[in-house]
Amino acid sequence: MSLSDLSAIVAKSVMLLAAISAVVLILTYAERKALARIQQRLGPTRVGFGGILQPVADALKLLTKEDILPSWADRGVYWIAPVAVFLPAFLLWVTIPVARDVVVENLDMGLFYITAVSVLSVMGLVMAGWGSANKWAVLGALRAAGQLVSYEIPFIMAIIGIAMLSQSLNLRTIVDQQNLVPFALLQPLGLFLFLTAGLAELGRTPFDIHHAESEVIGGPFVEYSGAHWAIFFFAEYMNTFTIAVLTVLLFWGGWALPVMPFDGLAHSTLSLLW
Repeated sequence: MSLSDLSAIVAKSVMLLAAISAVVLILTYAERKALARIQQRLGPTRVGFGGILQPVADALKLLTKEDILPSWADRGVYWIAPVAVFLPAFLLWVTIPVARDVVVENLDMGLFYITAVSVLSVMGLVMAGWGSANKWAVLGALRAAGQLVSYEIPFIMAIIGIAMLSQSLNLRTIVDQQNLVPFALLQPLGLFLFLTAGLAELGRTPFDIHHAESEVIGGPFVEYSGAHWAIFFFAEYMNTFTIAVLTVLLFWGGWALPVMPFDGLAHSTLSLLW
């Protein structure tokens, strides 16, 4: 690999990180507004018009808060755990195309790469629990590991069905083969398995057993604060966005749907929004 190729990959990665950061901020705002509406509340309203800058204010608050290291914690494991959770979440986006020509690296084994990397973040959760040396943190970490083992099998089964239909592990090829019929219509059970297992691996409600506050008081993150807790939070929402994008690419045709007949910039913009 030449220096120019490496520079291009680094530049794409930086741009991708900036874009995902913006998406995470939007997701947190949208989620808080939706939950507030369900509970007949207003949600964020004070910072910015309609509270739209509240996620930015929260991010700045977390980044400027003091990081407290418990005296009983394993210092090395405690500090490296957030990185071990964040890196797999970000590395997944190396091969995920958000539009046909918008991808960091188009891998022929992209689907296999995603399956392999997606399981690595649980090691970071186990490290967070172990490094905190807190019984609730350890319990939450072990719950996370057990949940991943349980739901990884249906997750992989759903992906195998897509690979068999498309006869390819390349995400771009998989999307292109859905230009007539999305795979969701051919494999509705696979879509259900993928969404259910994906939510379970994310630890989102109702599968939030590893950080349920009523049972394990925050789980693996109970001893974290400030920027390190923010990294866990960021990785969780990044993974949430990843599952959403993969659902569209693998089951709903991505940019290949017939309802997107445009070319050029208009097509890329519609694909990104979809």
